[in-house]
Amino acid sequence: MNEALVAIIGEPNAGKSTLLNKIIAQRLALTSNIAGTTRDRFYASTSWNGMDFTLIDTAGIVLDSGEQKAEQKELEKNVQAQVQVAIDQADLILYVIDGKRAPQSLNRAVLQKLRKGKKAVVVAVNKIDSPRKLGEAAGQYSFTGFKNIFALSSVSGIGLGDMLDAVAGELSKKGFGAAQKSSTEISVSLVGKPNVGKSSLFNKILGEERVVVSPVPGTTRNVIDTDIEYKGKKIKFLDTAGLKRKEKRAPLPDIYAAFQTMRAIGRSDICVLIIDAAEGISQQDQRVAGEIVNANKGLIIAANKIDLLAAKKLTALQKHLPDFFPFLWWAPAVPISAKTGEGIGDILNYILEIEAGRKKIVDDEVLEKFLKAKAKENPPRRLRDQKEPKAYRLLQTGTNPPAFQMVVNEPAAISAQFRKFIQNAIIKELGFWGTPVALRLESKRGNPNTKI
Repeated sequence: MNEALVAIIGEPNAGKSTLLNKIIAQRLALTSNIAGTTRDRFYASTSWNGMDFTLIDTAGIVLDSGEQKAEQKELEKNVQAQVQVAIDQADLILYVIDGKRAPQSLNRAVLQKLRKGKKAVVVAVNKIDSPRKLGEAAGQYSFTGFKNIFALSSVSGIGLGDMLDAVAGELSKKGFGAAQKSSTEISVSLVGKPNVGKSSLFNKILGEERVVVSPVPGTTRNVIDTDIEYKGKKIKFLDTAGLKRKEKRAPLPDIYAAFQTMRAIGRSDICVLIIDAAEGISQQDQRVAGEIVNANKGLIIAANKIDLLAAKKLTALQKHLPDFFPFLWWAPAVPISAKTGEGIGDILNYILEIEAGRKKIVDDEVLEKFLKAKAKENPPRRLRDQKEPKAYRLLQTGTNPPAFQMVVNEPAAISAQFRKFIQNAIIKELGFWGTPVALRLESKRGNPNTKI
């Protein structure tokens, strides 16, 4: 069972990104009280009452390209495009309304499209900060004709549980539930801009004599899943559309491609980001890499078309490729040629290595010795107006993606530098190359002076 896709739609400044952040309990998307704020992160997987689903803030799909503020007519076209994509692609639509505005100000064209669509709709009347006003606020929107209408506050979280119960209930009716995946299967997405050779690489991988190919029809729209077997391991490759630079006037096919690719990334364990070696790195490449990291997926950077480079340029590329993405120092960077097949074996081997690392469990005793050694090597510095920082214990709390918890005397006393130092050391020294590692700080319970 694949994860359901829930599209968050609504007019600018209705609080869509704030609501997404509240649902997933993390501040991942950029929020602002300025209508139409550009966001770098607009999707996230979450779970509620045993229901797994992926949230997509549709406003993030058509990003501001740096132009001046569009006229109302352009804004209207943008909203209409988002709604149409949501109706076509999503399994459920979460329609967010600014509860501080008059109900009569709702976009009637949007309502009409939602009513005509065959998708389930849950209405969230946002910015209702008083519990006593929840029922009254929801009742004011009964004229919309939707049965699932909930007033809430995406800031405080009041009313959020009832709304999510309705979302889970509607998805359950459609046959969705907890996402299921073979424990031995590795899901890999090939992502990148158009014309970087993604399809060529996909076909070349499937054409390798060492792999056994078994085509499986994909359930995701316009995405084909293909299983291969490599060195005894089953790998499911997800073919995705090319991601173009996002603009206000992006045509619907490009918006569809964004939906498909984000969904594929969400389903993946590892992503192969393909760039054009001849063109170098673009902002779009960096942006897509950021999406993959934010989704906590393993990552391999593949610089394609090296067969087109002169010998000197190829030598320079091989030397400096790891420097192209300095914030991704932990991700392997591989020069490849989808045309000749050079480097493809390296990619397949890295996939197996990264997956093994993502499922690795580190012994508690090893973690205890590791933390003591790191704290001695680089003691945490005391911050102004904070307690003396103390790190007591390091625990592994999850795998695929790997997650750790550092027990400290006071989270606020731990500097970002020390936290990052420990996080990076975990990757380098404990065998987690190729994947992001989450590190959460937790206060020690009981007597803080008691040794652990």
